[in-house]
Amino acid sequence: MRLLIGKPLAEKMHERSRERSAALHARGIAPRLAAVSVGIDPAANAYQQRLAARGKKLDIAIDEIDLPSDTSERQLVVTLERLGTDPRVHGILLLTPLPGTLDEGHIVDHIVPAKDVEGMSPFNVGLLADGRPRFVPSTAEAVIELLKFHGIALRGARATVVGRSTVVGRPVAYLLLNEDATVTVAHSKTPDIGTITRDASVVVVGVGRAGFLKGDMLAPGATVIDAGINVAPHGIVGDVDVESVSAVAAALSPVPGGLGAVTTELLLRNVLTAAERQQKD
Repeated sequence: MRLLIGKPLAEKMHERSRERSAALHARGIAPRLAAVSVGIDPAANAYQQRLAARGKKLDIAIDEIDLPSDTSERQLVVTLERLGTDPRVHGILLLTPLPGTLDEGHIVDHIVPAKDVEGMSPFNVGLLADGRPRFVPSTAEAVIELLKFHGIALRGARATVVGRSTVVGRPVAYLLLNEDATVTVAHSKTPDIGTITRDASVVVVGVGRAGFLKGDMLAPGATVIDAGINVAPHGIVGDVDVESVSAVAAALSPVPGGLGAVTTELLLRNVLTAAERQQKD
């Protein structure tokens, strides 16, 4: 089985982003991302740390705005709206999941679309659904970029996406459709998911359940993209049962080592794109 490693692609993206960042700085523009978190989530926190480290290498300023877990919806909205009007901030990232009763579906309405580098606002979601992607959730985009980088054919392919989250499942489905794949979305209410995944040559899984996808749920020779992030006692693991899947699949993106590095570089690339566009407006 071939491992679809993300680091070579991430490094290629990083070099191009470094050139773009240098060009912005030469014009007196300092690209800046505001990363807003509420409470502490181990997976999101690791992502935030990776963003800060990679952003520093690209000379992109990362403002970490860590709000307490008892932050009200109104307080969070005020923070997002303030950042939306701050000319020094080019990109806004709201780290999810949000704690308690905070309504993510309502809160993302208050992220200015031009700074919505994670593609969470209804405006950017609508453009993606219409086949005109602007800013796209970075993990979803990383799935497509990784498949293309490793030469996995998507045009005409049967693809199954397991999970319908707004940050992975749904946007991945739209992006696969844009690549002319035939796409099926399975989720928690889908009976016998294996009957659907076994019919696919490409399977993307992102449900947040360690070891969910087993080898007997796949067709021989399938390509599997693991978009799951689960905190286990021995570290971060994905949604794939690696041992059983390895005996059936032709290719697998590992966790860690697959999408993570690419996701980070895409998010930072979006910050540069936002900074460039805002100077033209």
